[in-house]
Amino acid sequence: MKRDLVIGVDLGGTNVNSAVVDEGGRITHRAWQSISGSRTAGEVIDRLVACVETTMESCGRDRVAGVGVGTPGLIPEGSGTVVYAPNVPEWVDLPLQSLLRERLGLPVAIENDANAAAIGEHWVGGAAGYANIICITLGTGVGGAIIMNHEVWRGSNGAGGEIGHMTVVENGRMCGCGAPGCLEAYASATAIAEQARELLRDGRTSVLSELAGGDPGRIDAAMIAEAADRGDETAREVMHRSATLLGTAVSSLTNLLNPELIVIGGGVIKAGDLIFGPVRAEVARRAYKWSAGILEIVPARLGDDAGIIGAARHFMLTRTT
Repeated sequence: MKRDLVIGVDLGGTNVNSAVVDEGGRITHRAWQSISGSRTAGEVIDRLVACVETTMESCGRDRVAGVGVGTPGLIPEGSGTVVYAPNVPEWVDLPLQSLLRERLGLPVAIENDANAAAIGEHWVGGAAGYANIICITLGTGVGGAIIMNHEVWRGSNGAGGEIGHMTVVENGRMCGCGAPGCLEAYASATAIAEQARELLRDGRTSVLSELAGGDPGRIDAAMIAEAADRGDETAREVMHRSATLLGTAVSSLTNLLNPELIVIGGGVIKAGDLIFGPVRAEVARRAYKWSAGILEIVPARLGDDAGIIGAARHFMLTRTT
């Protein structure tokens, strides 16, 4: 039987998703596993493997040519090793590619999750046809990826594109990376929710208390976007602050790299103009006009599928080169 199928995998901070991706970027045979509560790298890998096995069982194991995996973390090109990932337990100097290859019995290619999302958007999503793009993903953290002249720009040792760890506030909130004032500490879905909780603890009144059933721990970014859309001042303040700081970072990226397109993805973009309005306003206010004049800032088109599609595409490209 011909091995003509590629499985793409997207590992996030709370879930792992897998699916078959065909040569046109279309998805079938989806599977999902939660990784919440995982305390070790072994537990996360077990759940990742179980997710891929479910997809293989549904599509036919004998037809699978290989697996592309998008994972958080720093991955030096060609190493197959995750050097460090702050949001996944024990994801330090982890030879993930070889571990998965042994467990699955198939060729495996791994890629940083933000790079994978950018590859997916560049292939069949909102960035198709553009040569120079930046992709920013607002999720558990803030992922970033840069594509220049149709190629992922990785930097000198694979650490390029860490947009979430640009400093946007001097001596600001502590980030999970250990530095103060990072964009991720303000604009990730996790940070947006925490900032809302802090305001409620300080005595602010908000419809968020009602939406969360009186439990501030249940507040998430989607809930804040809903409250802001209903005119809640506390929610709108949090969203505006986060989006403005995101716009500050986007302005610096515009001046530095002069991209044609910036694609913003992740669950937070469901807030629509509450995010994109302040971002575009800050770019208009701060960025060099020559660069800003050609720039488009758009929502990601592939949604939660971008990482799966991009991871599979990364495998396709590395398999044939």
